[in-house]
Amino acid sequence: MTHIKPGRIFAACDPRDSIRIRIEQYKPGDMRALVADAATGRRRRLMLVSALHASAFTNAGVPRRSGYAPETTESAPPTAVPPVGVPGEEEPADWFEGMPGRQFRVALPPRLTLLNANQRLHHHRRAEITRVLRRAAWAASRAVPPLERVHIIGVLHPEDRQRRDPANWYPSFKACVDGLVDQGVLADDDHTRVVGPDMRMGHVVEGARLVLHIRDLTPAEMAADLRK
Repeated sequence: MTHIKPGRIFAACDPRDSIRIRIEQYKPGDMRALVADAATGRRRRLMLVSALHASAFTNAGVPRRSGYAPETTESAPPTAVPPVGVPGEEEPADWFEGMPGRQFRVALPPRLTLLNANQRLHHHRRAEITRVLRRAAWAASRAVPPLERVHIIGVLHPEDRQRRDPANWYPSFKACVDGLVDQGVLADDDHTRVVGPDMRMGHVVEGARLVLHIRDLTPAEMAADLRK
């Protein structure tokens, strides 16, 4: 259990639960760790290490629904997530090259089932895929601060080099933007707050993945976009 270390903060995997805990004491090999509320240091209690996961996702890339996982900010912020793809191929270091404002990168795990506008799915299946993508974006954006107005570029990293129209994956990107709202990164995703998502193609990634590139907009930039 190398991911369980004194001082490390874990957050609840359930998006409906805002509990954050700090590891107070843990000896490798123990069945339980002493934890406390991260914000106050109160409610010290023993917790089974089986509830303290190394990641908010399973090995299959599915978001967990229970337990706790290390906060994203302790490993790497979204802007520092390394690209995963074909050796020698890297996405542009800056999709907003030369533009002002803070930038953030939210990368979903590979091998998630994606929604395509051309698919004919039963509405229950579509709703389930949407829920998973939304939750994955929620988990991946934990380190992004609340933003008032943003420009979002959604990059589809395909699993092969076939020709594609990235706009067909809009339902997937929409679910991801909704995940940003769930996380509190955005108060809403209406046209007064969000420009995009503009959809682009990225380099090949085994299993395919979606990455959101986010730029913080000034009120003047947002007003200029609304006047177009």
